[in-house]
Amino acid sequence: MTLERCPHCDHDLVTTGTAPVWCPACEWNLGAFDGRRAPRTWGLRAGDRADHWLAFRLNRRLYDSLAGHDVGGRGNPVARIAMLLLAAPLALVPPLVLVAGVYLTVGGVPFGPIIGPVLLIGLISAAWPHRRDQHWQPWIVDRASAPALFGLLDRVAAAAGAPMPHEVRLDHDLNAYVSVRGLRRRRTLCIGLPLWASLEPQERIGLLAHEFGHFVNHDARRGLVVRTAIRVLRNLLDTLAAALRMSIWTLPLVVVVSPVLWLLSTALLVLSGRDSQRAEYLADQIATRVAGSAAMEGLFDGQVVAGGLPAAMTAGHHRHADPHAWQAAAGRLRGAATLDTERTLTLRHQAALLYSHPPTGLRRRMVRSWAVQEPRVAPSEAEWTAIDRDLSPWYAKLAARIRG
Repeated sequence: MTLERCPHCDHDLVTTGTAPVWCPACEWNLGAFDGRRAPRTWGLRAGDRADHWLAFRLNRRLYDSLAGHDVGGRGNPVARIAMLLLAAPLALVPPLVLVAGVYLTVGGVPFGPIIGPVLLIGLISAAWPHRRDQHWQPWIVDRASAPALFGLLDRVAAAAGAPMPHEVRLDHDLNAYVSVRGLRRRRTLCIGLPLWASLEPQERIGLLAHEFGHFVNHDARRGLVVRTAIRVLRNLLDTLAAALRMSIWTLPLVVVVSPVLWLLSTALLVLSGRDSQRAEYLADQIATRVAGSAAMEGLFDGQVVAGGLPAAMTAGHHRHADPHAWQAAAGRLRGAATLDTERTLTLRHQAALLYSHPPTGLRRRMVRSWAVQEPRVAPSEAEWTAIDRDLSPWYAKLAARIRG
């Protein structure tokens, strides 16, 4: 709805609902804080507002520095060194707590047998992996049961210059991700079947190539030291918040310690977040060379509308086991007149220091800023039919899970 004219370019201002107005021509006021859509990160709205203000400007600054250029294999070395110097002491907290807990428990220290086990229980609680209910676990697929899919993965990995994952999983989420875990650095690829089915065939190549790009893009936030440091800070902040809820007598401790933890968190998130977003852009650049520019632009449009897919599938009474139904539902969402507005608003709604990904709208613009690329991997229709046949048992499991 048009409200008034832009003070910068005299274009009509627009808004959605009660959100802050912005200019679609020059993007004036696009970075305004929308309290209804902003993530609640810091426990105080003032903190969330400051987080959004800083993240929006850092996102634009990074985009402006990389648009039209090769992203490069590694980020700013000074920033990476500062990030590791900040993260390393925090990453040492868990082993130090472990040593202190054991010593207090068995070392004959007064009150040690009480304090030591408390420290150990707290450490185990914070470090123990919080797994979802078994009903919602991903399904593991292997080469014997899905030869056509693994043949495609081999081709995409080779084109991306990345190693194959040790394990491939399928999930019910509108997402895809990779992880590298443990001292043995085992690589895992997980593909969300709804997202996969909703994409056009060549866009799926871009999705796979982007995920494989994470195996070679040197993302510091995926490293053991930085990942552990961020987790330690978040656990400490959560513990302080819980202590304050339990007793008002903890207020002095919270007032003294929380600002220090907030400053450390902000510094680490800014440093690691810029490096992580650079790594995401590098994975996008790798994927653009493998899948082609047009496919990557389409992939990002698919991600913009993905949130509306469950409702569209339900409203249309579609069969969740039919991949073509997901694709048709996504096609109707992409054809909506508001798609361009939704792309642009991702710059506002996805601005947060905790977000490791750049806003989807900026990622699409970044692809358009690079030289046009033709696809290096383009499977035939017969190959896609064979892949759908491989995945059909898991589409049936997906439908049963959604019904349940």
